[in-house]
Amino acid sequence: MMDDPLFGIRYDPQKVHFERVPSSLLKRCPGLTGQYVVAWVYGHLKTTDSEYYLISGFRQYRDQVTGVPAGIAPDETDGLAVALRGSRCRVDLADDFLDQKVSRAKDATPIMAPKSAVAEILQDAFERYAEAFRGKQKFLSQVDLNVIGPRIVVEQLKVYEKEASVP
Repeated sequence: MMDDPLFGIRYDPQKVHFERVPSSLLKRCPGLTGQYVVAWVYGHLKTTDSEYYLISGFRQYRDQVTGVPAGIAPDETDGLAVALRGSRCRVDLADDFLDQKVSRAKDATPIMAPKSAVAEILQDAFERYAEAFRGKQKFLSQVDLNVIGPRIVVEQLKVYEKEASVP
């Protein structure tokens, strides 16, 4: 079972399908090497000068004392945000990127983006969720607003809900 990074929705990746992280992204971002055993794209936006991804997946965890692989489990963070600009790749915690604040992670490279770009990434994410959960209403019925972290996710979800109710 997997918990998605935006809403904490528990789902079976064998039944609910998100796009796999493209191998081209892994090649362009050395910081992602070895991060995930398998990972999916939950949101994406390409602008004239940047490309953004919201990703999460299953990680190989290691024993903190021995360093020996201890098992594979869902990412315990709320996923990662990745930004490509030219030849540069930045990786940050997804929540910190969505909130546009300095990252809590020691290895993060903060990603600053206009609020409009963050909103567009979220609207793309909601469409991906609707497709994965086989419909907007099915997706929305899974959402618990009390679980959502960044305020912009709630704000943009309300916009999406209004659009979703239009035939």
